[in-house]
Amino acid sequence: MKSRYLLISAMLLTIAGLSSCSNDDQEFNAPLDVDVNVLLIQSDNGKTSIGMMYGSNEVYNPPHCYFGKEIRHNGGNPLTIYHMSFGANIKGSDVFDMLNINFESNQPMSFSDLKPGDTFDSSQFHAAAAYTPTWMEAVLIQATALSGKVSVVGTKNVGDKSYMVLRLIDLRFDAIDRSCVYTVNGVIEYEMYNIQYD
Repeated sequence: MKSRYLLISAMLLTIAGLSSCSNDDQEFNAPLDVDVNVLLIQSDNGKTSIGMMYGSNEVYNPPHCYFGKEIRHNGGNPLTIYHMSFGANIKGSDVFDMLNINFESNQPMSFSDLKPGDTFDSSQFHAAAAYTPTWMEAVLIQATALSGKVSVVGTKNVGDKSYMVLRLIDLRFDAIDRSCVYTVNGVIEYEMYNIQYD
């Protein structure tokens, strides 16, 4: 009797799991619990790629976030635009080797503006993924996010370094050759560089 109860329970859980995966609005049902600093990259034609972030002791850019500003001219009037940027190189993926997320404002921004649980959709930031077929390539080929979200997990300290932790949720990019659309998920710890606006 006990084994029959367990069998029925397992069947009900399976049915519930299958029905929860039938959401037509979500192309992928990618697990969001992949390891920290690992990207799960899935295409709409069935290809899966795993990308990992570089460590702080490696040559290429590990995940980091920083501030910047620029002057834009709008009808002859200078306009100061402030940036809060999150960037990283990616290793191990044959799809993308760089991912950048950029927030813009006409006011200076601070990491303290980002609170745990804050979620932004792709209309509130600019995200670009790039793939450089060879290291000697002079110009990066980039794809801009078609949709997706970024959610703030929180901050953490490790030794003398501080990190902003972001969850990337279903960020969708055209393939560089436009043969398919890739969806990127992951939780990334970005080292907060103590660089303020000039």
